[in-house]
Amino acid sequence: MITSEKSTEDFNRWRKLLKSHFSPVNMMADFIKYPVTTEKSYLSMFKNKQYTFDVDLRLTKPQIKKLFETLFGVNVIGINTHRPPRKKVRAGLSTGYKSAYKRVILTLKEGQSIQF
Repeated sequence: MITSEKSTEDFNRWRKLLKSHFSPVNMMADFIKYPVTTEKSYLSMFKNKQYTFDVDLRLTKPQIKKLFETLFGVNVIGINTHRPPRKKVRAGLSTGYKSAYKRVILTLKEGQSIQF
């Protein structure tokens, strides 16, 4: 009897831990790799309210729009995507390629911004 109560308590503790670490919001944030901070993207951020991010290759435009609207609470007006060519990497004698990614340029509604 005591062991079943303890195992139930342990199960509930693990369940709570897993829910906190693997919540849908935390898992959605894993699809965004990082914001791109180049001179061109920095200028477009202030002139046109366009933000540039590198995201997972498998995401589609509707998925990207929903992802940014739920995570950051902004209204996305337009999405432009492209896949830059892979760069060659060399370490010693072995050569390879950097992993592929998708670059996203988001246009936000006037007066909104993303804090990252």
